[in-house]
Amino acid sequence: MLIANNLNDFFNQITLVFVDSQIKSTKQIQTDKAIFFVDDLNNVESINILDSAAFKLSNDKKFYSLNNEQTKLILDAANELNLNLNSEPKFVYAKVLERIVHPKSEKLFVLKLLIDPLNNTQIQVVTNTLDSQEGKVLVVALPGSTVFSGLKILKGKMMDVESNGMLTGYQTLGKTGEGLIFGDENQIGKEFNL
Repeated sequence: MLIANNLNDFFNQITLVFVDSQIKSTKQIQTDKAIFFVDDLNNVESINILDSAAFKLSNDKKFYSLNNEQTKLILDAANELNLNLNSEPKFVYAKVLERIVHPKSEKLFVLKLLIDPLNNTQIQVVTNTLDSQEGKVLVVALPGSTVFSGLKILKGKMMDVESNGMLTGYQTLGKTGEGLIFGDENQIGKEFNL
């Protein structure tokens, strides 16, 4: 999943595309239509699109998921430059399997989340949300994602406990609404499109 942040309010036809925030860019590769921020192995962290129309990007949306056609145009441009672009899902529906109080803070909770029911893939996330109860299905930002504010989601630790993502709410993703985004059982593991 590639996420776009339209900058038309400030710069005409300019869009930031977030690819993988886990990549630490060390160099820029520029074409007449885009600047790719990459590491030494040519893995793409992000892209400054200099001509939104060339990639059929929306001028009407602010923060959104790219559709298949837009993603393909960007993948083609990256492939022409021999760049590696990770378009894996960044925001998915997950089911809370377990919720325990953090061993060092009663205001934090350690969640075990099911993010892929077919392969029984689970991750652990530390949160302070009160409505992240066992059995609920909600949206989680996976490591490598970037939210509306520009915050990069990385693997890390919260008071010595591993956290591999972040629960996301409407405002976190620049959407209208309050609180976390919930889903249902048949959405577990599916991508949440902005």
